[in-house]
Amino acid sequence: MADKTPLDANKGGVGHEFTTEGKVGGTAQKVGGPFAADGKVGKEFTEQGSVGGKAQEMAESKSVFDKDGAVGKEFQPDGKIGSVGEAVGGPFSSQGAVGKQFTDKGAVGGTVQENLGSKKN
Repeated sequence: MADKTPLDANKGGVGHEFTTEGKVGGTAQKVGGPFAADGKVGKEFTEQGSVGGKAQEMAESKSVFDKDGAVGKEFQPDGKIGSVGEAVGGPFSSQGAVGKQFTDKGAVGGTVQENLGSKKN
């Protein structure tokens, strides 16, 4: 789930197939006209176009579950969830017996970071 490499035009897979050297992009180049890389339709599938650009952006972006992503950052000591544990303190703080399990190195948080968070390239 965290591996978005297939979307990356620079690393092969699906993304590469839409470049002018790939199967889809190469065929579009042969058809030419609006389907060529500089044509009205084709340019939208390049890294600068609306479709290709969004796919490349997603390939390069962090997962929402990454420790710095939209969800993951909320579990940090200064995030909405993590700050509650810090406020309660004791075992619920980020250094406590319970709280430390939810950090990016803890049993729960570490598993999320490893499987859903960091990109696997």
